[in-house]
Amino acid sequence: MSLVTECHNKITLSNPPQKHSFFFQNTNFIMPRYTQKMREMMTESVRRDVCSAGIALLCEGGWEAFTTENIAKRLNVSRGVLYNYFKDKNDILYAIACASIEALCDQLEGIASNGKSASDRLSEMALCIIRTFHQKRKYHRAIMENVPLPKDSTHPVIAGNFRRQTIIEGIIRDGIANGEFRDVDPAAAVILFNGAINNICMLSDFRAEFIDPVPVVQLFLRSIQNNHE
Repeated sequence: MSLVTECHNKITLSNPPQKHSFFFQNTNFIMPRYTQKMREMMTESVRRDVCSAGIALLCEGGWEAFTTENIAKRLNVSRGVLYNYFKDKNDILYAIACASIEALCDQLEGIASNGKSASDRLSEMALCIIRTFHQKRKYHRAIMENVPLPKDSTHPVIAGNFRRQTIIEGIIRDGIANGEFRDVDPAAAVILFNGAINNICMLSDFRAEFIDPVPVVQLFLRSIQNNHE
């Protein structure tokens, strides 16, 4: 029995029907009574396993390999089990995209708070983003090509992208405040920074090799640093 099946069975059986309560109370068999918190934890565990299987398929075979049938096979469960936790394949894909954005933002926040200069932090962020992309090129390409941006501004994917923008903009504002950068428009500077990073990602994908973003980032920094006025 797979871990996903085991968790699913526990969640399903955590609230036995009342008509069976006499049986459970008057035999030596004790059905575990899971709390709401425990059920939520098990549900989240299953969702993580499904997303992990989806990511593995995207990395190995790209979009063509990403099917509910293949995910179910990889987890040794029926497709029906997946639909207890996700509406459809796109719902799984959105969950994967959200988790990836959150994980990247956590890394970027760590860099943002490391106490280095704004220029150094932006350079480290660029390296982090490019390395993350290059390590799972097929996966990230599938996400970019097949995950349309939700129209709902409160959707987790939109919120995650906004979080990433805010982290980068915060560093640029730090640089402006301490005199390291000129008094530039922070939002416009973020657009330039992201444009450079996105182009490097596309070139890295085309060449199928890691491309050091630092030289490009250095050109960007020279355009906003005070000592290059």
